[in-house]
Amino acid sequence: MLAGTNMDFLQKTREDTQVWFVKNLKGDPWIWGICIVMLLWSIVVVYSASVKDAYSQMDGNTEYYLYKHVILCAVSLVVMYFVHRIPYIRFVYVTRLAVWSSILLLIFTMFFGTSVNDASRWIEIPVIGQRFQPSEWAKVALIAHLSLILARHIKGGWNTRELFMEPLSLVGVVCGLIFTSNVSTAVMLAGICFLLMFVGKVPLHYLFFTAFGLVFFATIAILLNSTQRAGTAQNRISAFFDKDVVVYQSQQSYMAMARGGLYGEGVSKSRQRRFLPEPQKDFIFAVAVEEYGTLGGTILIIFYLILLYRGLKAIEATKRPFGGLLSAGLTFIVVSQAFSAMAVTVGLVPVTGQTLPFFSQGGTSLIFTGIAMGMILSVSRGEIAEEKRI
Repeated sequence: MLAGTNMDFLQKTREDTQVWFVKNLKGDPWIWGICIVMLLWSIVVVYSASVKDAYSQMDGNTEYYLYKHVILCAVSLVVMYFVHRIPYIRFVYVTRLAVWSSILLLIFTMFFGTSVNDASRWIEIPVIGQRFQPSEWAKVALIAHLSLILARHIKGGWNTRELFMEPLSLVGVVCGLIFTSNVSTAVMLAGICFLLMFVGKVPLHYLFFTAFGLVFFATIAILLNSTQRAGTAQNRISAFFDKDVVVYQSQQSYMAMARGGLYGEGVSKSRQRRFLPEPQKDFIFAVAVEEYGTLGGTILIIFYLILLYRGLKAIEATKRPFGGLLSAGLTFIVVSQAFSAMAVTVGLVPVTGQTLPFFSQGGTSLIFTGIAMGMILSVSRGEIAEEKRI
């Protein structure tokens, strides 16, 4: 009798949970499912990868980074949930404020930010003692505002003044400010913005000359060592093209993946985590492959490919250009960061310091990835009939 009562209770609980998910989690279920699975999987991998650093840096408290990551994963999901409940068309009211606030924060960070590894990328938040990375905010804000600008001109022509007043100059300013302390992020963001402007029908000759100018000035800045990370960028690019040199990070990464084989060493059995720099952040893909094998690494790649497909498919749910451009731009920036991090791990590109979205340990990155995915989910929810066309 008691067993039957327990079964009835479990059945009712399961049904109530299913009803809650169906009622509250709107938008593309594939995106929801993959984001939740990756966050849960990341908890196990981050704990394994961070044990060495936690022990040495936190007086033997090996669970420090585990607890921190669990809290940040929960915060990211909560942020993602609340953002996805907002009809995407309402984002148009805050995009300009968001992008200009990000510019001010980037300027503040350049002069007064907290410096780590010879780069001022963070702002220390008083009282709570946590660091905030404005470039993560700038990525989401710039993509959102650029989508709005392009949407408003997609059916009309451009003139030179309009182009240089906002889309081109705005991309140049934001990416230029990020470039001073984070070359790889600036290059990746600029590339996504130019792709978005191409989709938004900005004339090719404008894009070509602007891109040429940005590449020219970026190259000069690196060669003249005129930015905080110019020297690091020079060294990494030189090492990458030198066939006789394999940098330490790459050596340990290759060894980790070689040890993983097809099926991996097993959960929390990575050995190279003791030698990899930032194993829970920049090189977490190497730890994942070592522990879960090529099979596990392939599954992770497939997850990001599905996110790419579902993020672009969300465009079908809206008839507004703004929604389509917003979903495409945010999807590109999240997935391109993921593949950039994995490309570094396997040696296809120079070491960049990019993290795996929704998988690596990180505060600002996790939260703003949650915001980006929430906005994509908002687009995937479809049209709100009473809103005016944008």
